[in-house]
Amino acid sequence: MATRNFSMKRKAPSQKIVFSFAFVLMALYTLLILFFFVYGFLISVKGSQLDVNDDIVSKTLFSLPKHFSLKNYVTCFVDWEKYTNFSYLTMVWNSCWRTFASAFLSWFSTALVCYILVHYKSKFTEFLYFVGLLVAMLPLYGGQGATYRLYKNLNLMNNPMINICSITLYGAYFFYMYAFWKSISHSYIEAASIDGAGDYQTLFRVMLPQVLPSITALFIMQFITAWNDYESTAVYMPEFPNLSYGIYVLSERSIYIGIIPMYFAGVMLALLPVLTLFLIFQNSIMEKVYLGGLKG
Repeated sequence: MATRNFSMKRKAPSQKIVFSFAFVLMALYTLLILFFFVYGFLISVKGSQLDVNDDIVSKTLFSLPKHFSLKNYVTCFVDWEKYTNFSYLTMVWNSCWRTFASAFLSWFSTALVCYILVHYKSKFTEFLYFVGLLVAMLPLYGGQGATYRLYKNLNLMNNPMINICSITLYGAYFFYMYAFWKSISHSYIEAASIDGAGDYQTLFRVMLPQVLPSITALFIMQFITAWNDYESTAVYMPEFPNLSYGIYVLSERSIYIGIIPMYFAGVMLALLPVLTLFLIFQNSIMEKVYLGGLKG
């Protein structure tokens, strides 16, 4: 016992060095991320494009606004349609319903698939799980062309029904959800069956309430990912642009038409919903995802 305690004490300084180095590294990374937030905000409150032009001419990366103004945030709501053909509020609405629909369908379908794979063991479900492992390990490239052709043949281009395609067998965070369901004892299903509950009653009234707080953290992460997705809009849904796509379009034009401050104001407004969502649920996300990974 004395030898063991001596060994632990001898390792303590090295552990302190490692943790101190990790802390400094993460602190520097955090400061880097905060710098971009502050940088974008300072540009968004510059009084006019002339202030930005002065920075470009003087090759100044970081400068305080000469005339602090919030008018660029108001301009986003008024003049955004001139540059993207869609109003800011329209894109916010498209972001809300499209993000929620795609995130929920992907999240819920994956949760149901994992529930079946965990609690309804058979050779077929084991085969499906190993296929999931194979899909996760093998990189799949070059499928977007075939996906585009399929959606076009099914008349899903610029069609809200395209969200049905978010229902997948191996969706986002498949293995995390598998681990969450695995942490719930199968004895609950047996007890519910003895009490006369059917499969659906057992799932929605017994099992799902127990795992819902954990998998909700994954839904929030999926929601944030879908909110920032502009590529699928550009390819499949250009007539229903979300906010991230509108900002992408504006970024291509902001330099040439002199609206850089307004562009950064739009970026700040687009970040606000998901940033607020993350700040509210950050503890839940980190705790639940970490525990789910351990239990898997």
